[in-house]
Amino acid sequence: MREIIAVVLFFAIASTAMPVAVVFSGGGGRGAYEVGVYGALLDLGQDIEGIYGSSVGALNAAGLISEGFEAARDLWCSMDYSELMNASPQLYELIQGNIAQLETLELASAMRTLTSNNGIDIEPLRNKMKEIIAEEKVRESEIELGIVLYSLSEMKPYALYKASIPEGKLIDFVLASANFPAFTREEIDGEVFIDGGVYSNFPLFMAKERGHRDVVAVDLIGMYFGDSLAYVNIFTDGMDVTLIQPSEQFGTVMTFDSEVSKNYLICGYLDTMKAYEVLRGEKYFIFGDEDPLRDHFLSLDSESRIEALKLLGLDGVKDECAEYHYYRQFIPWLESTLKTPYMKTSELVSSLLEEMADFLEVERLIAYSPSGLLRAVLAAYRADDFRDERDLDYLTIYRRLLVFLEYLHRQKPFEVQSSAEFRSFQELFQSSVGLLKQTYSPRGHISH
Repeated sequence: MREIIAVVLFFAIASTAMPVAVVFSGGGGRGAYEVGVYGALLDLGQDIEGIYGSSVGALNAAGLISEGFEAARDLWCSMDYSELMNASPQLYELIQGNIAQLETLELASAMRTLTSNNGIDIEPLRNKMKEIIAEEKVRESEIELGIVLYSLSEMKPYALYKASIPEGKLIDFVLASANFPAFTREEIDGEVFIDGGVYSNFPLFMAKERGHRDVVAVDLIGMYFGDSLAYVNIFTDGMDVTLIQPSEQFGTVMTFDSEVSKNYLICGYLDTMKAYEVLRGEKYFIFGDEDPLRDHFLSLDSESRIEALKLLGLDGVKDECAEYHYYRQFIPWLESTLKTPYMKTSELVSSLLEEMADFLEVERLIAYSPSGLLRAVLAAYRADDFRDERDLDYLTIYRRLLVFLEYLHRQKPFEVQSSAEFRSFQELFQSSVGLLKQTYSPRGHISH
């Protein structure tokens, strides 16, 4: 069923899709994001020819080639740090950088453990990798694997493709690529290795070496976007690179928590759908480009329209048609208020809703229809919660707009419009990430 939905929904994209290579950066506990990106690429019908990774990107690459998306997804969304390393809660807080959370004696004990045992033991991670990586499957797969690591013994980097990794040693070399400096050093046949990110945390060069033209590059660390593009451009001669980065960070590179991983997974999926223009929006994820205010406003009687405009400080022109009130009075006022002239009205209204949703802290890791985002904004707003609000945008813009929207809703309740295409996308999205999310405002109001 999922495959049928994907074909119907993304036929235009999938029918023109070219074979792609995927490059995964290092980023520790943020690795679930890469799995979310991969799931979206599959749903978009992309033919993935190779995966090249550094550090956690190498672990994800081998796991996805071996056992596939769903196994990698379920692993990330069910594990915590105790399944990856032998570390006390105090030591785990220390490597996350949460020093303020520790008492002086706890900090001293954690520091002694870290320095006296030659690093943190990651035998649990090795056992986990044996569950998710079958060397035979990786070698038999048509998908190329490439990893980077750094030899402390030889003081030189290695860029290895699966054919150049000795038989029976694939998991060892993948773990060596992910040997974070705080971990016990990885030793293979007497040679000591450290994390591949020391050499190249973002191994685009491997995709180029293999002759790939279309590349999806996932940067977990989230350099400033311009810097990332500058870095990518060094390697893009002859390649078309789609750069995907987390639009939000939920933890440090050493945060291994199932709830954090779920957020990264969902974010990776949605960011990818936005990169491929299935979804749009600046901060939120919006499917479709209709204007949810237009038809609603136009359906009101003249007296109600004039009263609504009055709430914005506008004098509605009597005896004018609904289109005049909307396009000649409301829209110019909105353009001036948001300082965004020359936008399509649907984009202008979406921009308005995103700004208010962000202010109200509406859940963003959801795909919304425009009308769904409008309802989420209304559900998150209670005027009494903002009696003492001193935010300038609220006082000068949002309060008027929210009162305006509430008035329209009282005259005629807004309905959430869900097209067949949007419902298909929602089903595919929920099936892929394996989760259902609620919309919420931290101020306490919940809606579905």
